[in-house]
Amino acid sequence: MRATAFVRRLRPFCLIDRYLLQEMIASFAIGLGIFTFVLLMNQMLRLMDLIINKGVGVGVVLRLFLYILPFSLTVTIPMSVLLAVLATYGRLSSDGETIGLKTGGLSLYRLMAPGLLVGIMATAVTLWITVSVQPSSTRAFTTLIHRLYHTNAIMALQEGVFNTSYPGLIVYVDHAEGRTASLAGILIIDRRNQADQRVVIAKEGRMLDGRDGEGSQAGITLSQGNIHISPRDNPGRYRNLRFERYDMQIPAGGRLGDTLDRPKQGREMRLGELQAQIQRLKKEGGKALDLRVEFHKKLALPIACLILSLIGAPLGMRIKKASRGISLALSVAFAVFYYVLLAAGESLGSRGRIEPALGIWSPNFILGIIGIGLVLAEGREALLPAGLRSAVSDLPALLSRGLSQHKTS
Repeated sequence: MRATAFVRRLRPFCLIDRYLLQEMIASFAIGLGIFTFVLLMNQMLRLMDLIINKGVGVGVVLRLFLYILPFSLTVTIPMSVLLAVLATYGRLSSDGETIGLKTGGLSLYRLMAPGLLVGIMATAVTLWITVSVQPSSTRAFTTLIHRLYHTNAIMALQEGVFNTSYPGLIVYVDHAEGRTASLAGILIIDRRNQADQRVVIAKEGRMLDGRDGEGSQAGITLSQGNIHISPRDNPGRYRNLRFERYDMQIPAGGRLGDTLDRPKQGREMRLGELQAQIQRLKKEGGKALDLRVEFHKKLALPIACLILSLIGAPLGMRIKKASRGISLALSVAFAVFYYVLLAAGESLGSRGRIEPALGIWSPNFILGIIGIGLVLAEGREALLPAGLRSAVSDLPALLSRGLSQHKTS
């Protein structure tokens, strides 16, 4: 009999849990799409430029997009969790459903359970991305970009900018046509020769890609221009040579094989690799500040999902007229606050001003204190003894009765 009564009592709670989870999943999906789109908008414009102006294939650009997606998700998943929890509990509060559920026997902490469950699931997913997926995708992205630079040299050129992507050269172009590799309005400062410095000015030119693989060099064919040659030991004297055609080799930053076999950077390492590298550098007398910052970031960002879900539930209940627009604004505000603190802690930790662990985990501690404070403020009546809680609830009626008696007397 007791078991049956327990099951009957638990059944509506399970229905409420499913109801809240469905609401949160819908809001989470909407928030994830919006936040990810906004965060990647600038990157998507650059990727579209690769297709339209640089002649890069759609398949390659799609791979680049998939490689940068995991990093953006580590930022947008915590924001989406806060939006989902805020929107769900805010709607419950604005519709008066929170009061009804509490009257039916559900405490604040029981109501918060679905929101915390969403936070735990988001923490697990984000941890998997930061620890396993992001290092591989970051390395694959960097490797593919280097490969494109070797096989499509014009990719490294931006119009109206002094480009320093090529070792020993500063290249400026007024116009670059990616599909035909043609250039117009060219200025090149060549500092590769130890004896002199050359400034090449040409009306037009064309990039020649090194597509024969290992050890290849890109080149540029210039036409209708001048070469100003200035000796380094006597800068006041220079020669001016006019040309109709001039061929120049442009190194693409080393051999392609060396690029593919390059050592892993901090973001490209897993936790075990980071820990091993940190220990090795410490034995050699180094501090490995950047690596320690990256190690703690991979753990701190996922925990932010759980902390933000802790903030979202009581904050949503305290906002009596919470629409999705208000929830979106609050989510952005908390996210900006968190990531500003994180960026400051990362900068101070990487420069050795504070301990890297302290710099990375401080935002979580600050938001955690805010979350605990909101929970205690919203559920403060649950912390009082039963007798005192009853007296507090009867206090308004007693005061009203006393005032009426005072007036009659």
